[in-house]
Amino acid sequence: MYIAGEFSESEILCNVPPHTLRIDLQARRWKSDVDPDSAIVDRNDNGIPIEFILLGFSPFYGNLGMRQGEEFLRIAYIGVSPKHRLLPPRCVTTSIISGKSSQKNFISYFQNLYNNRINVGTVVTTTKFETRSFNERDPMTGADGAKINYNALSFADRPPQNEEEQQLIKDIADWLKNGGAESASNVLKSVIPGGDLVELPLGGDHAAIKAAFQAARSHPTTEQLASAGDPKALASAAEPPSAKKKLELTEEQAKKLGLDF
Repeated sequence: MYIAGEFSESEILCNVPPHTLRIDLQARRWKSDVDPDSAIVDRNDNGIPIEFILLGFSPFYGNLGMRQGEEFLRIAYIGVSPKHRLLPPRCVTTSIISGKSSQKNFISYFQNLYNNRINVGTVVTTTKFETRSFNERDPMTGADGAKINYNALSFADRPPQNEEEQQLIKDIADWLKNGGAESASNVLKSVIPGGDLVELPLGGDHAAIKAAFQAARSHPTTEQLASAGDPKALASAAEPPSAKKKLELTEEQAKKLGLDF
Protein backbone atom coordinates (compact mmCIF):
# COMPACT_ATOMS: atom_id res chain seq x y z
CA MET A 1 0.00 0.00 0.00
CA TYR A 2 1.20 3.48 -0.81
CA ILE A 3 -0.26 6.65 0.70
CA ALA A 4 0.84 9.95 -0.81
CA GLY A 5 2.79 12.25 1.47
CA GLU A 6 5.72 14.64 1.62
CA PHE A 7 9.22 13.24 1.79
CA SER A 8 11.97 14.62 3.95
CA GLU A 9 14.68 16.44 2.01
CA SER A 10 17.28 14.10 3.49
CA GLU A 11 15.38 10.90 2.66
CA ILE A 12 16.95 8.54 0.15
CA LEU A 13 14.35 6.76 -1.95
CA CYS A 14 15.04 3.21 -3.09
CA ASN A 15 12.44 1.84 -5.46
CA VAL A 16 11.90 -1.91 -5.58
CA PRO A 17 12.28 -2.77 -8.36
CA PRO A 18 14.66 0.14 -8.83
CA HIS A 19 14.03 2.99 -11.19
CA THR A 20 15.85 2.02 -14.41
CA LEU A 21 17.24 4.06 -17.28
CA ARG A 22 18.42 2.53 -20.54
CA ILE A 23 21.46 3.85 -22.35
CA ASP A 24 20.69 4.11 -26.06
CA LEU A 25 24.10 4.54 -27.66
CA GLN A 26 22.76 4.68 -31.19
CA ALA A 27 20.40 7.55 -30.39
CA ARG A 28 22.78 9.07 -27.78
CA ARG A 29 20.04 9.12 -25.16
CA TRP A 30 19.28 8.08 -21.59
CA LYS A 31 15.81 6.55 -21.90
CA SER A 32 13.11 5.09 -19.69
CA ASP A 33 13.40 1.32 -19.57
CA VAL A 34 9.63 0.91 -19.53
CA ASP A 35 8.86 3.65 -22.07
CA PRO A 36 11.61 3.80 -24.74
CA ASP A 37 10.01 6.91 -26.27
CA SER A 38 10.70 8.88 -23.08
CA ALA A 39 14.23 10.22 -22.96
CA ILE A 40 16.28 12.89 -21.17
CA VAL A 41 16.59 15.53 -23.88
CA ASP A 42 16.63 19.31 -24.18
CA ARG A 43 14.11 21.42 -26.09
CA ASN A 44 16.01 20.74 -29.32
CA ASP A 45 15.77 16.98 -28.79
CA ASN A 46 19.48 16.68 -28.01
CA GLY A 47 20.42 14.00 -25.49
CA ILE A 48 21.47 15.42 -22.12
CA PRO A 49 24.44 13.69 -20.42
CA ILE A 50 23.57 12.99 -16.79
CA GLU A 51 25.61 13.38 -13.62
CA PHE A 52 25.24 11.17 -10.56
CA ILE A 53 26.67 9.83 -7.32
CA LEU A 54 27.79 6.27 -8.01
CA LEU A 55 26.64 3.75 -5.39
CA GLY A 56 28.16 0.60 -6.88
CA PHE A 57 28.33 -1.65 -9.91
CA SER A 58 28.36 -5.34 -10.78
CA PRO A 59 29.46 -7.27 -13.89
CA PHE A 60 27.05 -9.74 -15.49
CA TYR A 61 27.08 -12.20 -18.37
CA GLY A 62 24.27 -13.54 -20.48
CA ASN A 63 21.48 -12.48 -22.80
CA LEU A 64 19.79 -9.12 -22.92
CA GLY A 65 17.63 -8.03 -25.82
CA MET A 66 19.42 -8.61 -29.12
CA ARG A 67 22.74 -9.18 -27.36
CA GLN A 68 23.40 -12.83 -26.62
CA GLY A 69 26.35 -14.31 -24.71
CA GLU A 70 27.92 -10.97 -23.80
CA GLU A 71 29.23 -9.22 -20.71
CA PHE A 72 27.36 -6.31 -19.19
CA LEU A 73 27.96 -3.84 -16.37
CA ARG A 74 25.10 -2.74 -14.15
CA ILE A 75 25.55 0.47 -12.20
CA ALA A 76 23.47 1.88 -9.32
CA TYR A 77 23.43 5.61 -8.69
CA ILE A 78 21.52 8.65 -7.41
CA GLY A 79 21.09 11.45 -9.93
CA VAL A 80 22.54 14.90 -9.39
CA SER A 81 21.56 16.56 -12.68
CA PRO A 82 19.53 17.19 -14.65
CA LYS A 83 16.37 17.70 -12.55
CA HIS A 84 14.24 15.49 -14.75
CA ARG A 85 11.27 13.16 -14.16
CA LEU A 86 13.31 10.28 -15.64
CA LEU A 87 16.05 10.92 -13.09
CA PRO A 88 14.14 11.62 -9.85
CA PRO A 89 16.18 13.33 -7.13
CA ARG A 90 17.22 11.08 -4.25
CA CYS A 91 15.99 7.96 -6.04
CA VAL A 92 18.20 4.92 -6.57
CA THR A 93 18.46 4.25 -10.31
CA THR A 94 20.19 1.48 -12.25
CA SER A 95 21.42 1.22 -15.83
CA ILE A 96 23.07 -1.46 -17.91
CA ILE A 97 26.28 -0.50 -19.73
CA SER A 98 26.69 -2.54 -22.91
CA GLY A 99 29.25 -2.13 -25.65
CA LYS A 100 32.91 -2.96 -25.02
CA SER A 101 34.15 0.61 -25.44
CA SER A 102 31.68 2.04 -22.92
CA GLN A 103 32.47 -0.73 -20.44
CA LYS A 104 36.22 -0.15 -20.82
CA ASN A 105 35.67 3.58 -20.26
CA PHE A 106 33.78 2.89 -17.05
CA ILE A 107 36.33 0.41 -15.69
CA SER A 108 39.17 2.78 -16.55
CA TYR A 109 37.34 5.59 -14.76
CA PHE A 110 36.75 3.45 -11.66
CA GLN A 111 40.34 2.17 -11.59
CA ASN A 112 41.66 5.72 -11.75
CA LEU A 113 39.59 6.69 -8.70
CA TYR A 114 40.56 3.49 -6.89
CA ASN A 115 44.27 3.93 -7.58
CA ASN A 116 44.07 7.45 -6.19
CA ARG A 117 42.11 6.23 -3.15
CA ILE A 118 39.07 8.36 -4.04
CA ASN A 119 35.69 7.06 -2.88
CA VAL A 120 33.21 7.13 -5.79
CA GLY A 121 30.55 8.29 -3.33
CA THR A 122 32.39 11.52 -2.60
CA VAL A 123 32.60 12.85 -6.17
CA VAL A 124 30.08 13.55 -8.91
CA THR A 125 30.36 11.18 -11.88
CA THR A 126 29.81 12.94 -15.19
CA THR A 127 28.89 11.20 -18.44
CA LYS A 128 29.30 12.17 -22.08
CA PHE A 129 28.38 10.55 -25.37
CA GLU A 130 31.29 10.51 -27.77
CA THR A 131 31.67 9.35 -31.35
CA ARG A 132 34.58 7.11 -32.29
CA SER A 133 35.58 5.46 -35.53
CA PHE A 134 37.72 2.71 -36.97
CA ASN A 135 38.65 1.54 -40.44
CA GLU A 136 37.62 -1.86 -41.67
CA ARG A 137 40.56 -3.91 -42.90
CA ASP A 138 40.65 -6.19 -45.89
CA PRO A 139 41.17 -9.70 -44.44
CA MET A 140 43.39 -10.66 -47.39
CA THR A 141 45.55 -7.58 -47.96
CA GLY A 142 45.24 -5.77 -44.62
CA ALA A 143 44.45 -2.55 -46.46
CA ASP A 144 42.20 0.04 -44.80
CA GLY A 145 38.60 -0.10 -45.86
CA ALA A 146 35.48 1.91 -45.07
CA LYS A 147 35.39 4.13 -42.01
CA ILE A 148 32.91 2.94 -39.37
CA ASN A 149 31.55 5.37 -36.77
CA TYR A 150 30.11 4.27 -33.43
CA ASN A 151 29.03 5.88 -30.16
CA ALA A 152 30.36 5.21 -26.67
CA LEU A 153 29.75 6.60 -23.20
CA SER A 154 32.68 8.19 -21.36
CA PHE A 155 32.98 8.92 -17.63
CA ALA A 156 34.79 11.53 -15.57
CA ASP A 157 34.53 12.97 -12.08
CA ARG A 158 34.29 16.40 -10.53
CA PRO A 159 34.02 17.68 -6.96
CA PRO A 160 30.65 18.90 -5.63
CA GLN A 161 29.97 22.44 -6.80
CA ASN A 162 27.56 23.79 -4.21
CA GLU A 163 26.07 23.20 -0.75
CA GLU A 164 23.19 21.16 -2.15
CA GLU A 165 25.57 18.64 -3.75
CA GLN A 166 27.73 18.55 -0.63
CA GLN A 167 24.66 17.83 1.50
CA LEU A 168 23.53 15.10 -0.90
CA ILE A 169 26.93 13.38 -0.66
CA LYS A 170 26.76 13.58 3.14
CA ASP A 171 23.22 12.18 3.21
CA ILE A 172 24.20 9.31 0.90
CA ALA A 173 27.20 8.46 3.09
CA ASP A 174 24.95 8.35 6.17
CA TRP A 175 22.35 6.30 4.32
CA LEU A 176 24.94 3.76 3.16
CA LYS A 177 26.11 3.27 6.74
CA ASN A 178 22.55 2.64 7.95
CA GLY A 179 21.29 -0.11 5.67
CA GLY A 180 21.64 1.70 2.37
CA ALA A 181 24.55 -0.47 1.24
CA GLU A 182 22.34 -3.56 1.47
CA SER A 183 19.59 -1.81 -0.47
CA ALA A 184 22.06 -0.78 -3.18
CA SER A 185 23.30 -4.37 -3.38
CA ASN A 186 19.74 -5.65 -3.71
CA VAL A 187 18.88 -3.31 -6.57
CA LEU A 188 22.01 -4.38 -8.45
CA LYS A 189 20.85 -7.99 -8.19
CA SER A 190 17.17 -7.36 -8.88
CA VAL A 191 15.57 -9.04 -11.89
CA ILE A 192 15.79 -7.23 -15.21
CA PRO A 193 12.61 -7.80 -17.28
CA GLY A 194 13.49 -9.70 -20.44
CA GLY A 195 17.04 -10.36 -19.27
CA ASP A 196 18.75 -13.69 -18.66
CA LEU A 197 21.92 -12.84 -16.77
CA VAL A 198 24.30 -14.35 -14.26
CA GLU A 199 26.50 -12.28 -11.94
CA LEU A 200 30.27 -12.43 -12.38
CA PRO A 201 31.48 -12.05 -8.77
CA LEU A 202 34.80 -10.37 -8.06
CA GLY A 203 37.53 -12.98 -7.66
CA GLY A 204 35.38 -15.75 -9.17
CA ASP A 205 36.24 -18.01 -12.07
CA HIS A 206 34.40 -16.12 -14.79
CA ALA A 207 35.28 -18.63 -17.50
CA ALA A 208 33.69 -21.46 -15.50
CA ILE A 209 30.58 -19.37 -14.75
CA LYS A 210 30.14 -18.50 -18.42
CA ALA A 211 30.63 -22.13 -19.49
CA ALA A 212 28.07 -23.34 -16.94
CA PHE A 213 25.64 -20.65 -18.06
CA GLN A 214 25.91 -21.71 -21.71
CA ALA A 215 25.75 -25.42 -20.87
CA ALA A 216 22.58 -24.95 -18.82
CA ARG A 217 20.91 -23.29 -21.79
CA SER A 218 22.14 -25.56 -24.56
CA HIS A 219 20.31 -28.84 -23.71
CA PRO A 220 18.20 -29.62 -26.79
CA THR A 221 14.63 -30.82 -26.36
CA THR A 222 13.31 -34.11 -27.76
CA GLU A 223 11.52 -32.18 -30.48
CA GLN A 224 14.73 -30.32 -31.44
CA LEU A 225 16.70 -33.59 -31.57
CA ALA A 226 13.96 -35.25 -33.60
CA SER A 227 13.99 -32.43 -36.12
CA ALA A 228 17.74 -32.93 -36.39
CA GLY A 229 17.23 -36.63 -37.17
CA ASP A 230 18.38 -38.17 -33.87
CA PRO A 231 17.16 -41.86 -33.98
CA LYS A 232 16.25 -42.14 -30.29
CA ALA A 233 14.51 -38.77 -30.30
CA LEU A 234 12.58 -39.73 -33.46
CA ALA A 235 11.39 -42.96 -31.82
CA SER A 236 10.40 -41.15 -28.63
CA ALA A 237 8.55 -38.44 -30.53
CA ALA A 238 6.70 -41.09 -32.57
CA GLU A 239 5.34 -42.86 -29.48
CA PRO A 240 1.71 -42.15 -28.66
CA PRO A 241 1.13 -40.26 -25.41
CA SER A 242 -0.26 -43.40 -23.77
CA ALA A 243 2.98 -45.24 -24.45
CA LYS A 244 5.12 -42.52 -22.97
CA LYS A 245 3.38 -42.48 -19.60
CA LYS A 246 1.81 -45.59 -18.11
CA LEU A 247 -1.08 -44.96 -15.72
CA GLU A 248 -1.61 -47.45 -12.91
CA LEU A 249 -4.66 -47.54 -10.59
CA THR A 250 -4.60 -48.56 -6.96
CA GLU A 251 -7.05 -51.19 -5.73
CA GLU A 252 -9.07 -48.53 -3.90
CA GLN A 253 -9.29 -46.34 -7.02
CA ALA A 254 -10.41 -49.35 -9.09
CA LYS A 255 -13.22 -50.20 -6.65
CA LYS A 256 -14.52 -46.61 -6.75
CA LEU A 257 -14.62 -46.84 -10.55
CA GLY A 258 -16.46 -50.18 -10.40
CA LEU A 259 -13.61 -52.07 -12.05
CA ASP A 260 -12.53 -55.63 -11.30
CA PHE A 261 -8.99 -54.93 -9.96
